[in-house]
Amino acid sequence: MRRSLVILFISLMSVVVYAQRKNKSLGTDSIHVKGKSFLVLSDTSIYVKRDTILYLPDSVVARLKKDREGRTTEFYQKLKEKLSKRKITKELYDLLFNDTSKPKSAIKNVDGPTDDFELYNGRIINKIIIKRLDPFGTKVTDTTQLATDTFSKLGNRTHATTREWVVKNNLLIKEGDEVDEEILRDAERILRRLPFLRDARVYILPIKGTFEVDILVITKDVWNISGSASYSDPENFEFSLTDKNFMGFGYEFENEFPYSTLGKPNLGYLGTYRANNIKGTFIVGELTLARSFNFDRRGIELFRNFITPETKHAGGIEIAQERRLIARVFADTTITFNTRLSFQDYWYGRSFLIDEDDDGSRTNFQLAGAYVVNDFIERPIATQDTNQVFLDSHTRLLSIGIAKRRFDRSSLILGFGRTEDIPLGYLAELTVGRENNTFTNRTYFGSQLAYGEYFDRVGFIRPSITFGSFFENKDFEQGVLKVQIDYFSFLYRIRRTNLRQFISFKYTKGINRFNTEFIDINDERGVRGLADISLRGTEKLTFQAETVAFTPIYFAGFRMAIFGFIDFAFINNKTERLFDNTMYQGYGLGLRFRNENLAFNTFQLRFGWYPNSPTGVAAYDLDFSGARNLELNGFRVNRPEVITFE
Repeated sequence: MRRSLVILFISLMSVVVYAQRKNKSLGTDSIHVKGKSFLVLSDTSIYVKRDTILYLPDSVVARLKKDREGRTTEFYQKLKEKLSKRKITKELYDLLFNDTSKPKSAIKNVDGPTDDFELYNGRIINKIIIKRLDPFGTKVTDTTQLATDTFSKLGNRTHATTREWVVKNNLLIKEGDEVDEEILRDAERILRRLPFLRDARVYILPIKGTFEVDILVITKDVWNISGSASYSDPENFEFSLTDKNFMGFGYEFENEFPYSTLGKPNLGYLGTYRANNIKGTFIVGELTLARSFNFDRRGIELFRNFITPETKHAGGIEIAQERRLIARVFADTTITFNTRLSFQDYWYGRSFLIDEDDDGSRTNFQLAGAYVVNDFIERPIATQDTNQVFLDSHTRLLSIGIAKRRFDRSSLILGFGRTEDIPLGYLAELTVGRENNTFTNRTYFGSQLAYGEYFDRVGFIRPSITFGSFFENKDFEQGVLKVQIDYFSFLYRIRRTNLRQFISFKYTKGINRFNTEFIDINDERGVRGLADISLRGTEKLTFQAETVAFTPIYFAGFRMAIFGFIDFAFINNKTERLFDNTMYQGYGLGLRFRNENLAFNTFQLRFGWYPNSPTGVAAYDLDFSGARNLELNGFRVNRPEVITFE
């Protein structure tokens, strides 16, 4: 069985190798350009600031030329920084060298808009110009392009355009400020992360003969109304309706309607109203109200994360009360009972910017503390040995971390063509705390290490390791160890189709967990499309590989992607030794459709085959659903939390 895993993995990776060879057969060469160099193509010179790999037709003659002036300036600048630490060496430097860091008197401008912010560091912002584009028929790279067909015009007319003040509130800059290249790039990233914008660009407009510049901000909306539906049978289904940009204010209004005949009320409701960036403070406010047969909730939350490396303060407060119908499923019976919980969470964090590198990387030292209260109003009988997860508790946590990050702009990774900002860097975090519950006091310790980077000829790799546990009488209690490696390849092009390979490896082990706590390998958590109550335990190992072909085929604005997947998973559901259990397998093909101009999730049609599914579970699965939009984890300390067992 393990031999088949190796063979299938090798065959899957051969797709990427084939794509590389196909690129060569189409007449392309790869060129590695070192940073601070000029790439000369015929009569055109392009300045390359950072190390880059370019794929060019073999008919193009290219040569490299070092930016000797720039590298010389950098050398003397670093020499000055080292010698300036002592008075004697500083005076020696001033005697022997001219100061290359002093600003030149001449004002040099680039004609027309530019996103080379470094050229204009220190200039004064005269005016900020906002250009808002409709969702259909427009491009941020060509603002003269407008919708021409009837459906696009109708969609634009029925769309709530983002208000100009909403865009300005997310810019981090105002008129009269000095230009800072990193702040401008942060502002551009913040705009692209907003759920109601598809894309954003920031440009500098030099004002000739002055030390001032104008800032041009171009944003493109997504159509704000979206919805979804899922259907199991006439007695169980769900539909939702969401406004991602309520009245153009940047506020989200989500409404979900689950229907079930298993309890009263049959038709439930879950509503969430979210106000993003209240009055330019980057504070997010959220109200939730839910009522259904198995879940009720009333809650309010206000929070602000570390938005950029320059953000000094973060924090939040959440107060909620909720009721849940818990179902404990066993082999021969199911036990159900209600719990009612009053929940409070308060946290605050402080960040210190300690280093900035030439490649745009910034390093932060961050501290954060949290106080969490869980008071159960209704619960089953709980003792030191029974139903411990329902004990009242007060938990205090403190986290300390150091994070270094920068971003690389790309596309066709998690999206279908929109600009994506890929976080690169590392995070090292330590969390300690103390829990006081109904019967005892416990100490908590947790840690996390994560790293993400592009590697030449390989792609993006992000390994991480996480550990956390309470300690009771010096013994581990409710501990968890997680090891994860995520990978995606560079983009390979075959004719008009773009290929990318994705691989994910995950290992999770519970350490002295309570007897009602389990993890499973159902569906996305292990083998996609396979699910059964028997596929649970306290230790698991999963491997998921997927090849995605982004095609040039569009249906009514929806782009089509073809994907194939291979999943393998172990779970200790039969014996304690992980590899003595069955290796569950899943193989499949599917189609995904997404329109980046809409706020809808990606639609997915997937067929899967499971050669060793559990008894009573079908060996085949055909699924049509909305695949939720994923996001790459950044490298920053946020709210201190107990590491979850999942």
